[in-house]
Amino acid sequence: SITIPSSVTNIGSRALYNCYSLASITIPSSVTNISDRALYYCYSLTSITIPSSVTNIGDRAFYTCSGVAHYYVYPTTPPALGGESVFASIPSDCTIHVPAVALDDYKAAQYWVNLASRMVGDL
Repeated sequence: SITIPSSVTNIGSRALYNCYSLASITIPSSVTNISDRALYYCYSLTSITIPSSVTNIGDRAFYTCSGVAHYYVYPTTPPALGGESVFASIPSDCTIHVPAVALDDYKAAQYWVNLASRMVGDL
């Protein structure tokens, strides 16, 4: 497990690359950017919570996080995604939880639209 310090605003490119056995991660509300391939190949994670402060998620940030069953995405404005492969290789039964007031915005946002069938507005 890892808890990112609250002084961190950017999770850098490949920061947790190939952390095969990472069981959990706590991303603080100070983080505004999750860079390209930040959690690339972290397939032991079962859920990821993206705090409301995040405005940008880089390409392939969660690539091959194939164990994730739930993403909890708290920003009320959909974060900009660095490409359509940000969430590539997530399981077909993975649920993406977003704020109820922003569900339609997420379903219409660039690249998020590809995940619309997996979204629920329950936050």
